[in-house]
Amino acid sequence: MQTIELRELEKLKTLRLNIGRSLSQGEGMRRSSAKGRSAEFSGYREYIPGDDMRYVDWNAFARFDKLFIKEFMEEKEGRVNIFLDTSLSMEFGQKLKSTLMAELTEAISYIATSGKDMVYVTDLCDIKRSIRVANGNLGVSQLKKWLTTTNIQGRVNLIQSLKKSIKGRGGIAFLISDLMDEEFLDNEDEIIRLFEYHNMKLIILHVLSKEELNIEDVGAFQLVDAEDQSRDIKLTLDRNTVGEYQRALEDYIRKVKEKAKAGGMGYVLCSTGDPLQEILFIKLREIYSI
Repeated sequence: MQTIELRELEKLKTLRLNIGRSLSQGEGMRRSSAKGRSAEFSGYREYIPGDDMRYVDWNAFARFDKLFIKEFMEEKEGRVNIFLDTSLSMEFGQKLKSTLMAELTEAISYIATSGKDMVYVTDLCDIKRSIRVANGNLGVSQLKKWLTTTNIQGRVNLIQSLKKSIKGRGGIAFLISDLMDEEFLDNEDEIIRLFEYHNMKLIILHVLSKEELNIEDVGAFQLVDAEDQSRDIKLTLDRNTVGEYQRALEDYIRKVKEKAKAGGMGYVLCSTGDPLQEILFIKLREIYSI
């Protein structure tokens, strides 16, 4: 996936994510990064590449042959999780949806780490591929490498992948997806309950290509399912058919947005046809602290 130049990311330094105090515990890094780590032990979680090795519990490693990180109350503050839909349907458009997904991931991560928040990014098609993003230029380069080596492949069941990959409690989470999972809308209530249980505010970044949002071509086409090459369909598009498609898409977007709002989630439609700066500074303005 293509990524953003560092000089473009640096324009985001003044922004801070709005991570509600009600979603966190303890003093936390956001209130004072100079106070050091709280002595109040909170629990364990499995190690994620990028975690500080100083907080590995080596006794637990000796017993279970797995790396576990000690968490403290302070770490409950400022947690940002980013979940990426890397299924093949994201590999579509003149500007690929996966490219916009990578750009959004980098931008959100940069904003969060600049504010001393902890950022975890997870590949929903391969949930073992997760990374904790370090602060500063080191984190930028690590995340760039991770994103450029991420494979766009196969299909994804969003609810099952989220259930298996979500870790920790509190903070804010971003799901970046084109929501082409046919079961997503039916399972949205379950997703709401899942994030409520983990006390996380979920923001859905619905990524669609400009070609999906505004069909300009008409005529006869043979379409192939991006996630199942054995499925294809011959289709003749005229103005009436395009109109029906547009209405169906608008209805789907409206339903997702309404369910998200009713469940206390955020929702932002992101088009590959929109300038990235417009998405970051205008469409996403509600996720930032004033």
